[in-house]
Amino acid sequence: MKRDSEKNKKYTKIIRKRVILFFSILVFLFLLSVYQIYVVVTLIVPKQSTSPFQGDFIFNPYQDYEWKETNEKIAIHLHSNDPWYTPERHSVNEIRQVYTANGYSMIGITDYGDMRSDDKSSDLIHGYEMGRNLRKRHALGIGGRAIVHDYFPFYARRLNVSWTFNEMQKQGSYVIVSHPSLNRSFSAEDLLEIDHYNAIEVFSPFGDNAKILTQLLDQGRNMHCMAGDDLHYFGEATIQKFDQPIWKDLLQTILLQRGRKSENLKRYIVTSKGRASEAMVLEDLKHGSFFCVKKYFADPESPSLPNIRIDSKNLVTLESNERYMEIRWIGKNGDFKQIDPSVSKAAYQFTKEDTYIRLEIVSLSGIILSNAIYRQNLPKKY
Repeated sequence: MKRDSEKNKKYTKIIRKRVILFFSILVFLFLLSVYQIYVVVTLIVPKQSTSPFQGDFIFNPYQDYEWKETNEKIAIHLHSNDPWYTPERHSVNEIRQVYTANGYSMIGITDYGDMRSDDKSSDLIHGYEMGRNLRKRHALGIGGRAIVHDYFPFYARRLNVSWTFNEMQKQGSYVIVSHPSLNRSFSAEDLLEIDHYNAIEVFSPFGDNAKILTQLLDQGRNMHCMAGDDLHYFGEATIQKFDQPIWKDLLQTILLQRGRKSENLKRYIVTSKGRASEAMVLEDLKHGSFFCVKKYFADPESPSLPNIRIDSKNLVTLESNERYMEIRWIGKNGDFKQIDPSVSKAAYQFTKEDTYIRLEIVSLSGIILSNAIYRQNLPKKY
Protein backbone atom coordinates (compact mmCIF):
# COMPACT_ATOMS: atom_id res chain seq x y z
CA MET A 1 0.00 0.00 0.00
CA LYS A 2 2.82 2.35 0.94
CA ARG A 3 4.52 1.69 -2.40
CA ASP A 4 1.27 2.41 -4.29
CA SER A 5 0.84 5.62 -2.33
CA GLU A 6 4.33 6.80 -3.29
CA LYS A 7 3.64 5.97 -6.94
CA ASN A 8 0.41 7.97 -6.84
CA LYS A 9 2.22 10.95 -5.34
CA LYS A 10 4.90 10.70 -8.02
CA TYR A 11 2.32 10.56 -10.83
CA THR A 12 0.42 13.43 -9.24
CA LYS A 13 3.55 15.60 -9.28
CA ILE A 14 4.23 14.72 -12.91
CA ILE A 15 0.65 15.52 -13.91
CA ARG A 16 0.75 18.79 -11.94
CA LYS A 17 3.95 19.86 -13.70
CA ARG A 18 2.48 19.02 -17.10
CA VAL A 19 -0.71 20.92 -16.32
CA ILE A 20 1.31 23.94 -15.18
CA LEU A 21 3.43 23.77 -18.34
CA PHE A 22 0.34 23.42 -20.51
CA PHE A 23 -1.40 26.41 -18.96
CA SER A 24 1.84 28.42 -19.04
CA ILE A 25 2.05 27.82 -22.79
CA LEU A 26 -1.61 28.83 -23.16
CA VAL A 27 -1.01 32.04 -21.21
CA PHE A 28 2.08 32.81 -23.29
CA LEU A 29 0.21 32.24 -26.55
CA PHE A 30 -2.69 34.35 -25.30
CA LEU A 31 -0.42 37.24 -24.36
CA LEU A 32 1.42 36.91 -27.66
CA SER A 33 -1.91 37.00 -29.51
CA VAL A 34 -3.00 40.09 -27.58
CA TYR A 35 0.31 41.78 -28.38
CA GLN A 36 0.08 40.85 -32.06
CA ILE A 37 -3.48 42.14 -32.35
CA TYR A 38 -2.57 45.34 -30.50
CA VAL A 39 0.38 46.28 -32.73
CA VAL A 40 -1.44 45.33 -35.94
CA VAL A 41 -4.41 47.54 -35.00
CA THR A 42 -2.55 50.53 -33.55
CA LEU A 43 0.81 50.87 -35.31
CA ILE A 44 -0.36 52.24 -38.65
CA VAL A 45 -0.03 55.34 -40.82
CA PRO A 46 -2.54 56.57 -43.42
CA LYS A 47 -1.91 55.83 -47.09
CA GLN A 48 -0.21 58.71 -48.87
CA SER A 49 -1.86 60.24 -51.91
CA THR A 50 0.17 60.50 -55.13
CA SER A 51 -0.18 61.97 -58.60
CA PRO A 52 1.90 61.59 -61.78
CA PHE A 53 4.96 63.80 -62.21
CA GLN A 54 4.08 67.15 -63.73
CA GLY A 55 5.58 70.57 -64.36
CA ASP A 56 7.71 72.38 -66.92
CA PHE A 57 11.08 71.69 -65.28
CA ILE A 58 12.83 68.37 -65.99
CA PHE A 59 14.97 67.21 -63.07
CA ASN A 60 18.04 65.19 -64.03
CA PRO A 61 19.82 63.69 -60.97
CA TYR A 62 22.96 63.18 -63.11
CA GLN A 63 23.22 66.72 -64.46
CA ASP A 64 26.06 68.13 -62.37
CA TYR A 65 28.31 65.12 -61.82
CA GLU A 66 31.00 63.19 -63.68
CA TRP A 67 30.81 59.43 -64.29
CA LYS A 68 32.40 58.95 -67.71
CA GLU A 69 36.09 59.03 -66.73
CA THR A 70 36.12 57.77 -63.12
CA ASN A 71 33.54 57.00 -60.45
CA GLU A 72 33.04 55.36 -57.05
CA LYS A 73 31.84 51.75 -56.63
CA ILE A 74 29.91 51.14 -53.42
CA ALA A 75 28.66 47.90 -51.82
CA ILE A 76 25.60 48.79 -49.76
CA HIS A 77 24.26 45.47 -48.32
CA LEU A 78 26.81 43.37 -46.43
CA HIS A 79 26.56 41.22 -43.27
CA SER A 80 29.49 40.60 -40.89
CA ASN A 81 30.27 38.48 -37.85
CA ASP A 82 29.78 41.39 -35.44
CA PRO A 83 26.41 40.18 -34.02
CA TRP A 84 26.98 37.53 -31.33
CA TYR A 85 24.71 35.05 -33.13
CA THR A 86 26.67 35.04 -36.43
CA PRO A 87 30.26 34.21 -35.39
CA GLU A 88 30.72 32.02 -38.48
CA ARG A 89 30.49 34.96 -40.89
CA HIS A 90 33.36 37.15 -42.04
CA SER A 91 34.90 40.04 -40.15
CA VAL A 92 34.51 43.63 -41.31
CA ASN A 93 38.24 43.73 -42.08
CA GLU A 94 37.97 40.60 -44.26
CA ILE A 95 34.99 42.11 -46.11
CA ARG A 96 36.85 45.40 -46.53
CA GLN A 97 39.92 43.58 -47.83
CA VAL A 98 37.98 41.73 -50.56
CA TYR A 99 35.88 44.67 -51.74
CA THR A 100 38.76 47.14 -51.70
CA ALA A 101 40.88 44.75 -53.77
CA ASN A 102 38.06 44.71 -56.33
CA GLY A 103 37.92 48.46 -56.78
CA TYR A 104 35.23 49.45 -54.29
CA SER A 105 35.53 52.87 -52.63
CA MET A 106 33.11 52.26 -49.73
CA ILE A 107 31.22 49.45 -48.02
CA GLY A 108 27.93 49.44 -46.10
CA ILE A 109 27.76 46.93 -43.22
CA THR A 110 24.07 46.24 -42.57
CA ASP A 111 23.83 43.68 -39.79
CA TYR A 112 20.56 42.93 -38.01
CA GLY A 113 20.15 45.28 -35.07
CA ASP A 114 23.71 46.70 -35.18
CA MET A 115 24.75 50.00 -36.78
CA ARG A 116 28.45 49.96 -35.77
CA SER A 117 27.97 53.55 -34.61
CA ASP A 118 31.35 53.51 -32.82
CA ASP A 119 33.24 52.71 -36.06
CA LYS A 120 34.42 55.96 -37.67
CA SER A 121 36.24 54.36 -40.63
CA SER A 122 36.26 56.70 -43.60
CA ASP A 123 35.24 53.95 -46.04
CA LEU A 124 32.24 52.77 -43.99
CA ILE A 125 28.58 53.62 -44.56
CA HIS A 126 26.56 53.02 -41.41
CA GLY A 127 23.32 51.10 -41.63
CA TYR A 128 21.36 48.08 -40.46
CA GLU A 129 18.78 45.60 -41.71
CA MET A 130 15.37 45.61 -40.07
CA GLY A 131 13.21 42.49 -39.86
CA ARG A 132 13.39 39.03 -38.33
CA ASN A 133 9.86 38.07 -39.24
CA LEU A 134 8.82 34.74 -40.76
CA ARG A 135 8.14 36.20 -44.23
CA LYS A 136 11.62 37.71 -44.57
CA ARG A 137 10.15 41.19 -44.93
CA HIS A 138 13.41 43.06 -44.50
CA ALA A 139 14.50 46.63 -45.14
CA LEU A 140 17.81 48.45 -44.96
CA GLY A 141 18.12 51.66 -42.96
CA ILE A 142 21.11 53.62 -44.27
CA GLY A 143 22.59 56.57 -42.38
CA GLY A 144 19.98 56.77 -39.62
CA ARG A 145 20.51 57.94 -36.04
CA ALA A 146 18.93 54.92 -34.35
CA ILE A 147 17.61 51.44 -35.06
CA VAL A 148 13.88 50.75 -35.49
CA HIS A 149 12.98 47.19 -34.54
CA ASP A 150 10.46 44.86 -36.12
CA TYR A 151 7.32 44.80 -33.95
CA PHE A 152 5.49 42.34 -36.23
CA PRO A 153 7.16 38.91 -36.00
CA PHE A 154 4.21 36.90 -37.35
CA TYR A 155 1.87 39.13 -39.29
CA ALA A 156 1.78 42.73 -40.53
CA ARG A 157 -0.66 44.63 -42.68
CA ARG A 158 0.65 46.94 -45.36
CA LEU A 159 -0.22 49.91 -43.13
CA ASN A 160 1.94 48.35 -40.39
CA VAL A 161 4.88 48.05 -42.76
CA SER A 162 4.36 51.67 -43.81
CA TRP A 163 4.40 52.65 -40.12
CA THR A 164 7.71 50.84 -39.60
CA PHE A 165 9.30 52.46 -42.66
CA ASN A 166 7.99 55.85 -41.52
CA GLU A 167 9.65 55.37 -38.13
CA MET A 168 12.90 54.48 -39.89
CA GLN A 169 12.72 57.65 -41.99
CA LYS A 170 11.99 59.71 -38.86
CA GLN A 171 15.32 58.47 -37.53
CA GLY A 172 17.02 59.79 -40.66
CA SER A 173 17.37 56.49 -42.52
CA TYR A 174 17.28 56.12 -46.28
CA VAL A 175 14.97 53.09 -46.46
CA ILE A 176 15.55 50.30 -48.97
CA VAL A 177 13.21 47.33 -49.45
CA SER A 178 15.44 44.23 -49.35
CA HIS A 179 15.18 41.26 -51.73
CA PRO A 180 11.41 41.52 -52.46
CA SER A 181 11.46 38.25 -54.44
CA LEU A 182 12.73 36.19 -51.48
CA ASN A 183 9.75 34.17 -50.18
CA ARG A 184 7.61 36.71 -52.09
CA SER A 185 8.15 38.91 -49.06
CA PHE A 186 6.98 41.98 -50.99
CA SER A 187 4.64 41.45 -53.94
CA ALA A 188 4.13 44.14 -56.56
CA GLU A 189 0.76 44.89 -54.95
CA ASP A 190 2.45 45.30 -51.56
CA LEU A 191 5.03 47.72 -52.90
CA LEU A 192 2.37 49.81 -54.63
CA GLU A 193 0.39 50.14 -51.40
CA ILE A 194 3.22 50.50 -48.85
CA ASP A 195 4.66 53.99 -48.30
CA HIS A 196 7.70 55.66 -46.71
CA TYR A 197 10.55 53.89 -48.45
CA ASN A 198 13.10 55.30 -50.88
CA ALA A 199 14.44 52.42 -52.98
CA ILE A 200 13.90 48.79 -53.95
CA GLU A 201 16.66 46.20 -54.23
CA VAL A 202 15.91 45.32 -57.85
CA PHE A 203 19.26 43.53 -58.29
CA SER A 204 19.68 40.87 -55.59
CA PRO A 205 21.08 37.31 -55.35
CA PHE A 206 17.48 36.30 -54.60
CA GLY A 207 16.04 37.65 -57.84
CA ASP A 208 15.97 40.68 -60.15
CA ASN A 209 12.93 42.77 -61.00
CA ALA A 210 13.19 46.35 -62.25
CA LYS A 211 9.65 46.46 -63.68
CA ILE A 212 8.17 47.43 -60.31
CA LEU A 213 10.02 50.76 -60.62
CA THR A 214 7.88 51.63 -63.64
CA GLN A 215 4.64 50.99 -61.74
CA LEU A 216 5.73 53.19 -58.86
CA LEU A 217 7.03 55.95 -61.12
CA ASP A 218 3.69 55.89 -62.95
CA GLN A 219 2.09 56.82 -59.61
CA GLY A 220 4.44 59.79 -59.31
CA ARG A 221 6.58 58.17 -56.61
CA ASN A 222 10.26 58.93 -57.19
CA MET A 223 11.40 55.41 -56.35
CA HIS A 224 15.09 54.60 -56.74
CA CYS A 225 16.73 51.38 -57.86
CA MET A 226 19.14 49.51 -55.59
CA ALA A 227 21.70 46.77 -56.25
CA GLY A 228 23.21 44.73 -53.42
CA ASP A 229 25.20 41.54 -52.94
CA ASP A 230 23.43 40.79 -49.63
CA LEU A 231 26.70 39.21 -48.51
CA HIS A 232 26.45 36.49 -45.86
CA TYR A 233 29.38 34.30 -46.97
CA PHE A 234 32.04 34.57 -49.63
CA GLY A 235 32.58 31.79 -52.13
CA GLU A 236 34.96 28.94 -51.34
CA ALA A 237 37.85 30.35 -53.38
CA THR A 238 37.77 33.57 -51.36
CA ILE A 239 37.37 31.86 -47.96
CA GLN A 240 40.43 29.71 -48.67
CA LYS A 241 42.53 32.89 -48.68
CA PHE A 242 41.47 33.86 -45.13
CA ASP A 243 43.43 32.83 -42.05
CA GLN A 244 40.41 31.41 -40.22
CA PRO A 245 40.45 29.44 -36.96
CA ILE A 246 39.56 25.75 -37.21
CA TRP A 247 36.31 26.23 -35.28
CA LYS A 248 35.06 28.71 -37.89
CA ASP A 249 35.88 26.33 -40.74
CA LEU A 250 33.98 23.60 -38.90
CA LEU A 251 30.99 25.81 -38.12
CA GLN A 252 30.73 27.02 -41.72
CA THR A 253 30.86 23.40 -42.89
CA ILE A 254 28.11 22.33 -40.47
CA LEU A 255 25.95 25.23 -41.65
CA LEU A 256 26.50 24.16 -45.30
CA GLN A 257 28.20 27.42 -46.22
CA ARG A 258 31.38 25.92 -47.68
CA GLY A 259 32.03 24.84 -51.24
CA ARG A 260 29.81 27.47 -52.78
CA LYS A 261 30.52 29.56 -55.84
CA SER A 262 30.70 33.28 -55.25
CA GLU A 263 27.58 35.40 -55.76
CA ASN A 264 29.40 38.47 -54.53
CA LEU A 265 31.12 41.40 -56.24
CA LYS A 266 28.38 41.48 -58.88
CA ARG A 267 25.82 44.04 -57.63
CA TYR A 268 26.64 47.56 -56.55
CA ILE A 269 25.79 51.23 -56.88
CA VAL A 270 28.03 53.90 -58.39
CA THR A 271 28.34 57.52 -57.32
CA SER A 272 30.23 60.09 -59.31
CA LYS A 273 33.91 60.97 -59.24
CA GLY A 274 35.08 62.05 -55.79
CA ARG A 275 31.76 61.35 -54.04
CA ALA A 276 33.27 58.85 -51.62
CA SER A 277 32.39 59.98 -48.11
CA GLU A 278 29.42 58.82 -46.07
CA ALA A 279 27.83 62.28 -46.10
CA MET A 280 28.19 62.56 -49.89
CA VAL A 281 26.82 59.06 -50.50
CA LEU A 282 23.80 59.77 -48.29
CA GLU A 283 23.16 63.00 -50.20
CA ASP A 284 23.43 61.18 -53.54
CA LEU A 285 21.10 58.43 -52.33
CA LYS A 286 18.54 61.01 -51.32
CA HIS A 287 18.61 62.71 -54.72
CA GLY A 288 18.92 59.56 -56.83
CA SER A 289 22.33 60.63 -58.12
CA PHE A 290 23.71 57.12 -58.57
CA PHE A 291 23.54 54.16 -60.94
CA CYS A 292 22.67 50.54 -60.13
CA VAL A 293 24.88 47.88 -61.74
CA LYS A 294 24.67 44.12 -62.06
CA LYS A 295 27.67 42.36 -63.59
CA TYR A 296 27.16 39.02 -65.30
CA PHE A 297 30.28 37.61 -63.62
CA ALA A 298 32.40 38.75 -60.68
CA ASP A 299 35.74 38.69 -62.52
CA PRO A 300 35.31 40.74 -65.74
CA GLU A 301 35.94 44.45 -65.82
CA SER A 302 33.04 46.62 -64.67
CA PRO A 303 30.82 48.35 -67.24
CA SER A 304 31.74 51.94 -68.02
CA LEU A 305 29.25 54.54 -66.80
CA PRO A 306 27.81 57.37 -68.90
CA ASN A 307 27.43 61.08 -68.37
CA ILE A 308 23.78 62.13 -68.78
CA ARG A 309 22.91 65.75 -69.50
CA ILE A 310 19.77 67.69 -70.37
CA ASP A 311 19.75 71.04 -72.20
CA SER A 312 17.39 74.01 -72.18
CA LYS A 313 15.27 72.38 -74.90
CA ASN A 314 14.82 69.20 -72.82
CA LEU A 315 17.11 67.13 -75.00
CA VAL A 316 18.66 64.36 -72.90
CA THR A 317 22.11 63.29 -74.08
CA LEU A 318 24.17 60.28 -73.01
CA GLU A 319 27.89 59.78 -73.60
CA SER A 320 30.20 56.96 -72.48
CA ASN A 321 33.67 55.61 -73.17
CA GLU A 322 32.08 52.20 -73.88
CA ARG A 323 30.03 51.16 -76.87
CA TYR A 324 26.94 49.64 -75.28
CA MET A 325 25.03 46.76 -76.79
CA GLU A 326 21.75 48.60 -76.24
CA ILE A 327 20.32 51.68 -74.52
CA ARG A 328 16.63 51.52 -73.61
CA TRP A 329 14.70 54.71 -72.83
CA ILE A 330 11.69 53.63 -70.75
CA GLY A 331 8.67 55.82 -70.02
CA LYS A 332 5.17 55.60 -68.62
CA ASN A 333 3.55 52.15 -68.57
CA GLY A 334 6.94 50.62 -69.29
CA ASP A 335 6.84 51.74 -72.91
CA PHE A 336 10.14 51.65 -74.75
CA LYS A 337 10.21 55.22 -75.99
CA GLN A 338 13.47 54.64 -77.86
CA ILE A 339 16.08 51.90 -78.27
CA ASP A 340 19.63 52.68 -79.41
CA PRO A 341 21.73 49.63 -80.35
CA SER A 342 25.53 49.52 -80.44
CA VAL A 343 26.28 53.11 -79.45
CA SER A 344 28.45 55.06 -77.03
CA LYS A 345 26.43 58.25 -77.57
CA ALA A 346 22.66 58.70 -77.68
CA ALA A 347 20.01 61.38 -77.29
CA TYR A 348 16.33 61.47 -76.41
CA GLN A 349 13.96 64.42 -76.82
CA PHE A 350 11.70 64.78 -73.77
CA THR A 351 8.16 65.30 -75.09
CA LYS A 352 5.17 67.03 -73.53
CA GLU A 353 3.60 63.63 -72.91
CA ASP A 354 6.63 62.29 -71.01
CA THR A 355 6.30 62.48 -67.23
CA TYR A 356 9.58 60.66 -66.67
CA ILE A 357 12.27 58.61 -68.40
CA ARG A 358 14.53 55.97 -66.91
CA LEU A 359 17.32 54.07 -68.67
CA GLU A 360 18.34 50.44 -68.90
CA ILE A 361 21.78 50.09 -70.47
CA VAL A 362 23.02 46.69 -71.65
CA SER A 363 26.80 46.37 -71.60
CA LEU A 364 28.99 43.44 -72.61
CA SER A 365 29.76 42.84 -68.93
CA GLY A 366 26.51 43.78 -67.20
CA ILE A 367 23.38 45.89 -66.92
CA ILE A 368 23.20 49.50 -65.76
CA LEU A 369 20.01 51.11 -64.41
CA SER A 370 19.46 54.82 -64.00
CA ASN A 371 17.06 56.52 -61.65
CA ALA A 372 14.27 58.60 -63.13
CA ILE A 373 14.65 61.87 -65.00
CA TYR A 374 11.27 63.43 -64.26
CA ARG A 375 9.03 66.47 -64.45
CA GLN A 376 8.46 68.83 -61.52
CA ASN A 377 7.06 72.30 -60.97
CA LEU A 378 10.20 73.99 -59.70
CA PRO A 379 13.94 73.31 -60.03
CA LYS A 380 15.12 70.99 -57.27
CA LYS A 381 17.29 72.68 -54.67
CA TYR A 382 20.03 70.62 -53.08
